[in-house]
Amino acid sequence: MNYIVKIINNIVELKNNRRNFGVFGFTMVELLVVVAIIGLVVSLVLASFSIVQQKSRDARRVVDVDTLVKALHLYNNSFSVYPIYDGYITGIDTVSADLKNSNILKSVPLDPINQQVGGIIYKYNYFSSNGVSFQIQYCLETDSIINTKQGCENYARP
Repeated sequence: MNYIVKIINNIVELKNNRRNFGVFGFTMVELLVVVAIIGLVVSLVLASFSIVQQKSRDARRVVDVDTLVKALHLYNNSFSVYPIYDGYITGIDTVSADLKNSNILKSVPLDPINQQVGGIIYKYNYFSSNGVSFQIQYCLETDSIINTKQGCENYARP
């Protein structure tokens, strides 16, 4: 009988020891290490997400400018001239009105950002002084697209 009482006392003592051990939890150093690792992982994920967003906007810009070039060619085929205008394509400018009124485009594509950010104006700049030719200047955030440059030295011409 003493043997059974000793076993029960040992079990109770083990439970008490486990309960006391659980009260202490993690040390401050362990918590700081875990928080630092989580912070590092989050910053890496956010950085890569930002780069993906920039590349996505650049891809859209290239497609938008290509759409504008094709629409301007259709306009030229119909009217034998390109719209004469010097400025940003805003959706309510002369070029936009000409392309919409001639039923070539329902809506004119605008830059995904369509504003100035850090000294760079993310808009499509159209120039045609004589209606014989035109030039569209546009800015890219990355150099991820072949035959384009990061920055505002990208041009589309007929």
